[in-house]
Amino acid sequence: MSPALRVWHVFAVVTIIALAGWWWREQNGETGDGSVYPARPIQVVVPYAAGGGSDTFVRIVQQGIADEGLLSQPLVIINQAGGIGTIGSREVKNAEPDGYKILCHHNAIITAKLAGTVPYGPEAFEPIAMTGEMSMVILVRADAPFQNVMDLLRQAKASPKAIRFGANKGAPAYFTALQLENAVPGAEFSVVSSGGGADRYSKIIGGHLEAGIFSLSEYLDFRGTAGTAPQQDIRAIAVLSEQRHDSIPDVPTAMELGVPVVLSNANYWWAPKGTPSQVLRKLASVLEAAMMNATVRAELSRLRMDPTFDSGPSFQQRLQKTVESFEAVTAEKPASLPAFPTYVGSIVVLLLGWVVIESYRGRGRLEPDAMRAQKEVYKLRPGLALACLVVLGAYVVALSMGVIPFAVATAIMVMAIGGLMMRYAPGQRWVLLELALLTGLGTQFVFTEIFATLLP
Repeated sequence: MSPALRVWHVFAVVTIIALAGWWWREQNGETGDGSVYPARPIQVVVPYAAGGGSDTFVRIVQQGIADEGLLSQPLVIINQAGGIGTIGSREVKNAEPDGYKILCHHNAIITAKLAGTVPYGPEAFEPIAMTGEMSMVILVRADAPFQNVMDLLRQAKASPKAIRFGANKGAPAYFTALQLENAVPGAEFSVVSSGGGADRYSKIIGGHLEAGIFSLSEYLDFRGTAGTAPQQDIRAIAVLSEQRHDSIPDVPTAMELGVPVVLSNANYWWAPKGTPSQVLRKLASVLEAAMMNATVRAELSRLRMDPTFDSGPSFQQRLQKTVESFEAVTAEKPASLPAFPTYVGSIVVLLLGWVVIESYRGRGRLEPDAMRAQKEVYKLRPGLALACLVVLGAYVVALSMGVIPFAVATAIMVMAIGGLMMRYAPGQRWVLLELALLTGLGTQFVFTEIFATLLP
């Protein structure tokens, strides 16, 4: 054994032992120093992209916690967008119930299950608290004939499906639209999925929607100034809260007009099922104190959010009431989405088969000498490529299903592909094993501890 190889082995073994010790503590929820929770950074998963409303809210709370020194460890925000919030929620649902990975999500965590997007809802988590909520309003174009929400519903009854109502199917606003219909038997909207608030606003102004649900902040930002032409402006015909809002005192609530529908964009904090009660209480008390921070309250006021807070039994009752109100709506079954993974996988297999066939066909078109020179290459590479593809596919499936820890799955993948590439040369097996373990453990350590990045 060469001196260089001997040094490599010593370095690799020592590093692997250190990383394995760290990984074992992480997997078993040990803090390593026996200190009181939290003993390491707490990850807050925001299931939407950075810069959005949910992300902005959590960062405000994060700053309030830091300003007040409410936690001995930092709160790290992890943006994991996709699946209408379900990718991030699933990550937390499957996390260790130790309080070091929590979720901030709104009412979509309820409606995602009812819409059939995921098979779980609030019951799959431990509720921590509710912090801050945004009132929602129903908007029409300023020159619309509807003076209030009852006018809108009467017209929806007189001409079913004639009123195009902007609300993304499966989202809380969609279920609220169905609740509005139920308030006046026979009323029926043509519910149109219409993207974000800016998209719905442009469609109302352009005459492509007659009405839609918006946040109070969106309404105040979108409405025109004095003198704006009615066909270029919007008007609120109802507030979907229990009381009128101070910022628009002239707009009545739907309940005032005999429509018992309430909707607010409340921010709920969740932990994995089985998280210790003392951890839940600790997090709730921290969030409650953060909501009293002067900077937090000023920022929420700027965003037109109410600095409300709720936890414990009253929070549980609020959640149950919201769930029951959505469940009471008889929603039409969401349209089945195409099986994109199946389609994509089939296309990949077909393309791979075509490449292999063309390789052998191309070999037949070579001159005899060239064909003999290429024979071994064409004989081995298609099979090797297919084997590597199978290994990568199994790796992706294992990570997506969460059946194998990231570090273990990565090490196995590197070992398998590396072995295939080098034909498991006996003299290099230990080096390959060391590289595989260093890659798996080292990648998880670097991304989780240094960059605080969420890994599968």
